[in-house]
Amino acid sequence: MFRRALILLFVSLLPLVVPFSSLSISRSSSSSCAPILARTSSSTPTATVRFGSRAATRSSHAPLSASRDGTSDVVVIGSGLGGLSAAALLAHYGYSVTVCESHDRIGGCAHGFERRTAVGAFRFDSGPSLFSGCSKPSSNPMRQVLDAVGETPEWGSYNEWTMYVPEGIFRVKSGDKRAFEAEMRRLGGDSAAADWRQLLAANEALAALVAGIPPIALRADAGALKTAVATYVPKLDPTLLARFGADFLLKGVDPSGPFSRVLEAAGIKPTSLVYRWFDFLAFALSGLPVTETSAAAVSFMIKEFFADGAVMDVPLGGSPAIAAALERAITKNGGSILTRAHVDEIIVEGGVAVGARLADGSERRAKHVVSNAPVWATAKLMPSVHGTTGSCLDSTAPKTPSFLHLHCGFDATGLDPLAVHHIIVRDWSDVTKNNNLVFVSISVLDDDAAPAGHHVLHAYLPATEPYVDWVGLDKKAYLEKKETRAEVLWKAVEEFIPDIRERSVYSSIGTPLTHERFLRRPEGTFGSAWKAGEKTFPGHSSPVKGLYCCGDSTFPGIGVPAVAGSGMAVAHAIAPVDKHLRLLEDMRRAGTLV
Repeated sequence: MFRRALILLFVSLLPLVVPFSSLSISRSSSSSCAPILARTSSSTPTATVRFGSRAATRSSHAPLSASRDGTSDVVVIGSGLGGLSAAALLAHYGYSVTVCESHDRIGGCAHGFERRTAVGAFRFDSGPSLFSGCSKPSSNPMRQVLDAVGETPEWGSYNEWTMYVPEGIFRVKSGDKRAFEAEMRRLGGDSAAADWRQLLAANEALAALVAGIPPIALRADAGALKTAVATYVPKLDPTLLARFGADFLLKGVDPSGPFSRVLEAAGIKPTSLVYRWFDFLAFALSGLPVTETSAAAVSFMIKEFFADGAVMDVPLGGSPAIAAALERAITKNGGSILTRAHVDEIIVEGGVAVGARLADGSERRAKHVVSNAPVWATAKLMPSVHGTTGSCLDSTAPKTPSFLHLHCGFDATGLDPLAVHHIIVRDWSDVTKNNNLVFVSISVLDDDAAPAGHHVLHAYLPATEPYVDWVGLDKKAYLEKKETRAEVLWKAVEEFIPDIRERSVYSSIGTPLTHERFLRRPEGTFGSAWKAGEKTFPGHSSPVKGLYCCGDSTFPGIGVPAVAGSGMAVAHAIAPVDKHLRLLEDMRRAGTLV
């Protein structure tokens, strides 16, 4: 009887527990712009944007002068990873799909750019920089989409990244709980090591719950009973389910609540190095501290990141290679992608969304309209709509701050082997404070990103740079401020490459205005700042019939796995359950449904 009650509780929580399933500190979608720089606001795009032989970041389609009128089953507004995931799945299901992208290349925040210099070309990855669970079949929603549609980029893998924290240098190894415990003990003493063991025990039941059903098996209608519940709920460990039920009822541990409740349930104090480290991690995942970040997101990340043998991944060709793989999935199934196809209006007739009107006046008519634009932009494409509060059209959604970026191509001659990622934490007391956290990624595993003997790096302040500080500056003041503010990034890189400025061959600075101008991110925002425990991210069906939304303005929120999950959700809101069941069976036979 108790097990039945827990299963009913689990089913009631399904809409809240789509796992993020991988650490993706930099994130992307045209509506989930994470650490990203298209180019500095005074620059112009280059003509050559192919990363080696791997990933095309620009799509070549109908000439701009040609009429773009047309009809399809689905029109998707925006080609971020959320929109491309929805489009790729729907094309796989047999729907005719058209994607309209405002930029001259696809990928949203996950696109790249090239700069030519006297020593050769440097190819910068604008978007996501830290992935796991992507190089082979896994529970990562992004990987599950790629496996479902039969396309993937090439991947490189590694298992360690470096943090520079107040206590010293922290070497973070994936797939090794004991190594993490040893680092905790070295820097935080025996009490920190004990806290880590307590957290693993406290997280076990919640992690089993959120990991119990593959993300791609979920849907938001009664069909979930066939695609998810009937197959996977009976396989859940009843003992762990019982523990979760007790934690939920007695300790307030809730997948949709903040992860801080899990830390509290484990008896870990805010002054512990373990609490502080996961406060940092929560902010890296969502742009919010651990007291406001979804427990499901952090819980599942712990389970996946520290699973025996887990590795970190790098898409060779940068994050644009993921967009290119999804583009292949769309076009091989008859879909099309229009670039420089800015949407001015979502066409609504009789209260039903029936297409999109482009800036050139062309109309793309469709049975279903999917917006991968940020909620604030989507709302402006609509006529006045009532009842949007709490929906994916609610333009009162709070915004996170923006970013500051440094892209640098540099001479790596004589440098000791560099880690792929470096993260600087100046002060644990407030991870949301500006200038406190700096993330750096380096092209160590991608030989095509820079000329021989060189690397590219991307350093950034993650969702802490205030937009208001950049508004109203004249050109001279703006350029001066860019150079002044970039000092925090240069100094962070100097922690491990002291002479980086002398080694630099090319560098550029991106600001919140870069985000706003080139990525159409209102106020340069990272995304919606809904606080876990207070309000969940909205679902994907809008108050307007025929209109769906995906990306970081919707559930499950910010992050590459999250926006891929949102794309799945939209695809399965449109595709019937029989198509969904056939896909799952095909993936099981192929061994890709994990």
